[in-house]
Amino acid sequence: MGEILLKYYQFVGDKRGIEGKLKLAQSTRMPSSVAAMQPDSSENVELFRKAVKDITGQDPGNLA
Repeated sequence: MGEILLKYYQFVGDKRGIEGKLKLAQSTRMPSSVAAMQPDSSENVELFRKAVKDITGQDPGNLA
């Protein structure tokens, strides 16, 4: 559970640091501690993918 969502947190952290991770938590309304326990549903993955693209300007693609 939450493995893909946590990969999005890692991606943003690598690109934008802690500030990027904070923006991701705000955009998704899901901090990493909660994301780790959520299912990697298509809805959650799409929510994170869009937020990551907005934050980093890069499409992270499918991190599965």
